Amino acid sequence: MSKAKYSGSSSAAKKVPAKKAPGKTAVVKKRKPLLTVALLIVLLSGIVFTLMLFNEKRLLGTSFADVPWYAWLMVVTTIADVVAAIALWYWKRWGLYLFIVSSAARALFMVLAGMIGAGFSALAPAAIVAYLVSLSWKQFE
Repeated sequence: MSKAKYSGSSSAAKKVPAKKAPGKTAVVKKRKPLLTVALLIVLLSGIVFTLMLFNEKRLLGTSFADVPWYAWLMVVTTIADVVAAIALWYWKRWGLYLFIVSSAARALFMVLAGMIGAGFSALAPAAIVAYLVSLSWKQFE
């Protein structure tokens, strides 16, 4: 072994790792494939259920000017789903809460529209996503 290796003159000896702030630990957040599937469910569920509602109204011969107020609020729940998916992507807990509230509102609007079976099935994606997110709940802020 040479003296240069341990003398401190090499570039490897000069590199000192940065100290972490006391009390803070770096948490490596790794997104599992099932969590990615949950995010896709969040994005697609609102779009699919909104298209179902508007497609039913179109088939009944209703013009877009005559579509009831609750059908237009379905569009708001779809936008809330996109915001929830973005929040979940950035590991925010409130994204899950927003998605659950959005799904409950969507179910209510679909029941008001007379789509009782589809209305209650709108709660299924929220239950699936809640379970998949709960598997990684400790990583969320």
